[in-house]
Amino acid sequence: MRILVALTLVLAACGGPTKTNTPPGTTEGSDSATETCCCKSFPLTSEDGKPAYEQGGRMECSSRQGECVADVQCQTQAPTE
Repeated sequence: MRILVALTLVLAACGGPTKTNTPPGTTEGSDSATETCCCKSFPLTSEDGKPAYEQGGRMECSSRQGECVADVQCQTQAPTE
């Protein structure tokens, strides 16, 4: 009888939900797992210290010391001439 109870407990412990490999700080199904993002950076040549927004790769954004923000911010920026 004890073996049956122990076996049941082991199966219950091993049968739980499996952990996914989601990076810390992200939620499952978010767009933060993609290779591209809307990069917000502060270039030295910007007027009045305004941030620049452009769609690009995450690694390129990181190399410019920018941060990935919501894609809506890239879409709402008026084209500069």
